[in-house]
Amino acid sequence: MSSKAKKKGEKVLLLPGADGWEAWTGLNGAGLALALRSGAMRVLDVGGIPSGELTMAFPVRDVSALPFRAPTSDDALLSDLAEMHLERMGMRPGINAGVLSDVFKVGTRGEESLAVPVVLAPPMEGHLPRRSPQHFDISARCLPLPSDGLVVWRELGRWVFALSEEGQALEFEALASSQLGEDAGREIRLTLMQLELQGLIDSLPRHCFIWVGDEEGPPGAEELAALGAGIGLSGPATVAAKPAPILPARLSQLLPADVRAERVARRKKLQIIAGAAAALVLYLGVIGILGLSLVKARKDAAKALEDYTPYADVYEDGKRHEQKWKELQPVVEQDHNAVELLYHCMRARGGEEGVRLDRADISNQLQVNIDGEVLELTPIRDIRLQGKADELGQATAFDEALKRERGLGDYQWTTPPPQAKGDKWSFQYEARLKGPEEQ
Repeated sequence: MSSKAKKKGEKVLLLPGADGWEAWTGLNGAGLALALRSGAMRVLDVGGIPSGELTMAFPVRDVSALPFRAPTSDDALLSDLAEMHLERMGMRPGINAGVLSDVFKVGTRGEESLAVPVVLAPPMEGHLPRRSPQHFDISARCLPLPSDGLVVWRELGRWVFALSEEGQALEFEALASSQLGEDAGREIRLTLMQLELQGLIDSLPRHCFIWVGDEEGPPGAEELAALGAGIGLSGPATVAAKPAPILPARLSQLLPADVRAERVARRKKLQIIAGAAAALVLYLGVIGILGLSLVKARKDAAKALEDYTPYADVYEDGKRHEQKWKELQPVVEQDHNAVELLYHCMRARGGEEGVRLDRADISNQLQVNIDGEVLELTPIRDIRLQGKADELGQATAFDEALKRERGLGDYQWTTPPPQAKGDKWSFQYEARLKGPEEQ
């Protein structure tokens, strides 16, 4: 095989390691071998990535897995059911955020399917490599998970765990505990009990494996025993060598907005490259003049980075926790849950048979705005009701009942007068969440 052909068929996987990023390479149909181990915690700072078809695996901490039992065995329906599931959980990504969600079928239960929708948090500054990957996936899906137990390993300085179904990742999550022990075990057990209550697993796993890489030291016997006790195992967790990663048979469709925009920009650049060549000559002259000031600016930036390094991890952990909490806002604030709001609307109807709702649109999601390094999350919450009443008084009474309903007190209603249509009175009422000054 020629070197050109070998290079063309080479696969490169960028994977988060225990204390930095790793690059694994291999040819089509062959296993992957470690080619680079970097101590950089930000993938943007990783240099020397081997050439080839690049796939980046996002760390578990950046992804939310929301498994559920889909009432169908038809794979063509899973995508629509997964979107409904994410909408119900308040986790559906924004329209302009790129492709930040995907769904994977990992098993079956009779006529039902075990589906795992995943939602990627919009990558922050420095969380994408300098060279744009051709594909994106999740680290837990790029590891050969055992089918007889759960697995715990370290990623970028944090402990994470995963549980599989027929060798495919069913649930994965980053632990809040910084040390292996009983607290970490209880955290894992809580997640496993939720999966069992949802009917996603038949029983709690009987084994827990702690994967340790070549560069890591194994946990102590006390840590293993405490972890096993916290999970509820009959014995301590077991240490095992971390296996080499693999590329999934079907790579995910995840595509951050920055990368999608970059690909569009690249196509446009090819169309205007002839005109840009003349402008480049002019810019080269300007760059030469600014060369000296650029050298000084780099030295100042390097000094600032050196001073900031001791506090970087503390600041980043705080920002991540704050960001995760904001992302969970539509889920943890149950007062604005779509089902809860619909219930209050029906209570305001009061069982009046002469009033019928034809349509109810209830929004409870986050709008993501990215301005440089600042990620701004804005709750979007509104209600739109459309229906008919037999009599004008019934529609007016429903209007007044909505404004009095205790569960809808946080919303400002706009209720134009009902319109006569035949022998019925049509109404369209809208409400938006009140601002702080209106409360």
